[in-house]
Amino acid sequence: MESGGTLMRTDAVRKLWSLPAAGSVFIVAVAAAVSVRPGIFIFAGLGSVDIALYYALISVVAAGLLVISVLMRFESTLTSTREIAVIGALSALSAASRLAIPIPNFKPCTFLIIVTGYVFGPEAGIMVGMLTPAVSNMFLGQGYWTVWQMLMWSLAGWSGSLLRKKFPSISVEALAAYAFSWGFIFGMPLDFATWLSLNGNASILPGIMLAGVPWNIVDGLGNMVFTLAAGKYTIAILERYRRRFEIEFTD
Repeated sequence: MESGGTLMRTDAVRKLWSLPAAGSVFIVAVAAAVSVRPGIFIFAGLGSVDIALYYALISVVAAGLLVISVLMRFESTLTSTREIAVIGALSALSAASRLAIPIPNFKPCTFLIIVTGYVFGPEAGIMVGMLTPAVSNMFLGQGYWTVWQMLMWSLAGWSGSLLRKKFPSISVEALAAYAFSWGFIFGMPLDFATWLSLNGNASILPGIMLAGVPWNIVDGLGNMVFTLAAGKYTIAILERYRRRFEIEFTD
């Protein structure tokens, strides 16, 4: 059992979760201001700055701070070793599924991450969401997109836990429709990050966002198909494991 001092430190970390988020918003605001007035670069003696690298760096730092904020907000001291084992197994399965299925964007990752949050709660969903790209991109390729994927998939896991609170007995069809929407909820921020990594020129933003629509549709269809095909059985299996973790005290 943890000491009182450790618990106090953990509680303090949780209360400071908004600071990295505020830092991310500040960085984005400054970057936007510089974009409107690019002459600031020249004024600051940075006339030869690599714009593409600048926006890529802003993208990574801003998304990274949000990832840290989410981790701090949902840090848990009550996770058992058995729960950690299940989270690790689900993370490995989710990461492996990205590598095993050769169809671009047609993956079960988002489905698995949402279901993990739905059954085990926000901490598990967030951790599986963050570990999925961190591990799979060791084989697929790391880049600025990794931190954005970590952020969006962690939010998918978090949203699964919120869905459980609102709809504790949701139908597979409704869950499939929700998973389909995540094709766009996940994909559009990644498309925006791609725009930032190029040069942040406002004139090409509509084209990039439109180019991402077919891929987001495929992503959503994959989420829906995997949910319809395996959602009921996956939730039942995970619920069985979750009940085994629960300890009920009786007189």
